[in-house]
Amino acid sequence: MDDVAAFVEHLVVLGRSSYTVRTYRLGVEHFRRWLVPRSFDDVTRSVVSDYIHDFAVRVDGGRAPRTVNHRLAALSAFYAFLIERDGRRGGPWSGCENPVPNGVAGPRHGMPGRDLPRRGRLELHRREPRLLPRDLDPAVAEHLASAPRSARDRAIVTLLLRTGQRIGDWSHEHGRHGVLGMRLSDVDRRRRTITVRLKGARDEHRVPVTPDWWPLLDEYMNTERGQADTQALWVGRRQGADRPLRYSAFEASFRRTTQRLGVHATAHMFRHTVAQQLVDTVGLKVAQEVLGHRHVSTTADEYAHVDEKAMLAALTEVARRQRRSLLTVVKPKTRYAFPYSPGTIAALDDLTGGSSR
Repeated sequence: MDDVAAFVEHLVVLGRSSYTVRTYRLGVEHFRRWLVPRSFDDVTRSVVSDYIHDFAVRVDGGRAPRTVNHRLAALSAFYAFLIERDGRRGGPWSGCENPVPNGVAGPRHGMPGRDLPRRGRLELHRREPRLLPRDLDPAVAEHLASAPRSARDRAIVTLLLRTGQRIGDWSHEHGRHGVLGMRLSDVDRRRRTITVRLKGARDEHRVPVTPDWWPLLDEYMNTERGQADTQALWVGRRQGADRPLRYSAFEASFRRTTQRLGVHATAHMFRHTVAQQLVDTVGLKVAQEVLGHRHVSTTADEYAHVDEKAMLAALTEVARRQRRSLLTVVKPKTRYAFPYSPGTIAALDDLTGGSSR
């Protein structure tokens, strides 16, 4: 079997997500095309360094640091697979060192505080900048929720704004998750909740929805969805009629709405907007439960590392102290120890020749 095909099969056996399998396969195939006329067996650290330089700087205008690091991870996993496979049955990579500098230094205990930092040979890694989540002004978000011309899109955008869930997708290749991955059975009118599949592990997550969303859902069901022969809640229009709505189709429709209003916004900004408001008003734990994060540290790392109210209070106090501070003016020393009259001072100056001795 071809090495890339065997690697892909290995990832599938390990249970990696379809997104991981696809992006790793594309990354390794891109590397193979770059290598021509060389082969995978001719690769050294120097070759990998040259490829990463071309990939990050020159190829197609360059790539972002996160994209470069992802490509390193894909190539490292590929060569780790070759080394493990050849070690079992014999082959050119049996007993060799991984040529991709993406390792981890020291043993892993799996216990907080005992593991060494994840550094190792990371000389080709790019530093990924820390970017703050981009949210929307609440008034703008409400306007965007009511602006779409179709009942379907008004219901979807309002659901994003009221629940903070991911937009997701419905894909035969990658499965379904998020709001677009909902089925008819995922709407529980009795409990007034919806169920979405989470990203990654695809666990199911139940979220309550505010009363103002249900009339929008009814309008969509009665006027646009009809009797589409699919279990998907959201269906396409025109060319995609009666088929599950894909992210690309929704994104194109939403982009037309934002352009018409002159607003820069993405579907994911609604999640950031809800998340930040939850953290600011009810705290991390409730925000974690609503967003579906497995660990509260994920919520804290994303939304609670900047306490703007505390910073504003601190800067206001600094400004108050600065305004109240007084400059201490040091007066020059007088020439005589006593406050003589001008006439006496003139006489003393005549006697001393103008000196202060």
